[in-house]
Amino acid sequence: MKPNKRSTSILFKAISRNFLKIFAYYPKMVYMAYHLKKYSEDELYAYGKKIVKVAVDSAGLKVEAYGLENIPQHDGLYICANHQEKFDPCAIWYTFPRKIGVILDDVATHRPFIREICRLIKSQKLKKHNTHSVVKAYIEITKDLKKGYNYMVFPEGGYEIEDGKLDEFHAGSFKSPQRAHCTILPVAIIDSYKIFDNGFNTTNPIQVHYLKPISPEEYEGMSTTEISALVKARIQAHLDLYQSV
Repeated sequence: MKPNKRSTSILFKAISRNFLKIFAYYPKMVYMAYHLKKYSEDELYAYGKKIVKVAVDSAGLKVEAYGLENIPQHDGLYICANHQEKFDPCAIWYTFPRKIGVILDDVATHRPFIREICRLIKSQKLKKHNTHSVVKAYIEITKDLKKGYNYMVFPEGGYEIEDGKLDEFHAGSFKSPQRAHCTILPVAIIDSYKIFDNGFNTTNPIQVHYLKPISPEEYEGMSTTEISALVKARIQAHLDLYQSV
C-alpha cells in the first residue's frame, strides 16, 4: 500500500472508531486550545495526552515500549526517532513517562485535531521553506532545552515505504541540542508502517525502542553533520539487529 493510501486508511479507521469519543472530547479540547491562559501547563498537557491515548486505544492500535530504563531521570532531553507513519509522534507520547513536546512541519499543524493537540502540548513548528522561521524556531527550542523541556524530533523529515534503511537525517535538526549541550536520546520505531497492512485488522504492534542516551560529552566538539551521523548510526544499528532476528 502506498504511503498516502495507508495513512488515509489509518485516519479513516481512527475517526470511525473514535467518532463518539471525539464528539465528546473535541469541544473541550478546542476550548482549552484557544483559552490557554485559563489552564496550567500541566492541565493542558494532561488533557492533550488523554486525547492521544483515546485515539490510539479506540483505533485498536497496539503500542509496546522497550528500553524505558534508558530514559535519563533528568529533563531537557532531545528525543530523535526514525519516521515510518503519521502515528509515530502519538506512539512516543503514548509511551514516554514525562512531558514531551514535538518539532514538526508547520503544514501538519493546520489540520483539525493536530492543530489543537499542538496548542495543548508544547510544539515548535518549522516552515521548511522559510529560513527565518526555521532559525527562530531552533533558537526557541535551544532556550526550552536549557530550561528543562523535552522535545521529540524526526530528523528524516518524512517517511516513505519502509525498507529497513533510514533516509538522510537533516544535520540542522541537531543545532539546538548542540547549543543547549543536552542529552540526545535515540529512538527506534519499528513496524508502525505495518499496522494496517491487513486492511482494518490490526495485527502488528508499534514498537518504540528507547536506546542508550548520548551525553553532551560524547558528542563534544562534533559538527551537527557528525552528530546527525552518530544518532542515525545508533538507530540503524538497532533496526538492523531487530531485522536480523
